[in-house]
Formats: sequence, C-alpha cells, structure tokens
Amino acid sequence: MKKRIVFALVVVLVISGCTLTSIFNPIVGVWENTTLGVTTNYDFNADGTSLGTTTVLSVGVVTTGTWVSDSTTLTVTWAGSSEDQVEIYSFNSGNSIMTLTPSGGGLVREFARQ
Repeated sequence: MKKRIVFALVVVLVISGCTLTSIFNPIVGVWENTTLGVTTNYDFNADGTSLGTTTVLSVGVVTTGTWVSDSTTLTVTWAGSSEDQVEIYSFNSGNSIMTLTPSGGGLVREFARQ
C-alpha cells in the first residue's frame, strides 16, 4: 500500500512539472514586483539558475544568473555584475509572497508568486 502511495505521488509530481527541490525550497518559481513603475520578474530555477527581467515603460532588460540560499539569505550572482545581490528573504504563510530585504539596507520589496 505504501509503495502505491509513493508511486502515485511521484506520478503526480512528474505530470505537474514539480520537483522535490521546488516543493522543499519555496524560492523556486517565478516572482513579480512592481515598484514606482518598474516591474521586476525573477525566475529562480531548481537547478540554481536564474533569470531576471526589469521592465520600464514596456522596455525590458533580461539578465541571467545563478542563485543559492540558506535558511534566511538569498544570494544571486547576475551575469556581468561584479557584486552578488544578497537579500534577506521571508515568506507569508502560504509562500505566495516573498519579501526581499537587501542585506546592506535599502528598499524592501514584496514579490508575488506567478
């Protein structure tokens, strides 16, 4: 019976496109924030790659990168940047809103899961 349940769970995960990493790491996914007319989308993949899109007045700039996290800190290394983007992160109770606070201080932003 237990084997059937585990097998059914694996089938559901494969069909839905979920991975165990995305289930256990709530950062994995697509996130969006709009502040002062600037829309930022982050796509954090389970394999540690990331895609960032910043859009102002319908003009978007796309950047690729990599990311790692621990229990409180998200570190993103964007291609072409000499500094890592280090943020303290937290989630609401449903993991649908991620709050990012720059570790060195600055604008706190809330991103909605897409």
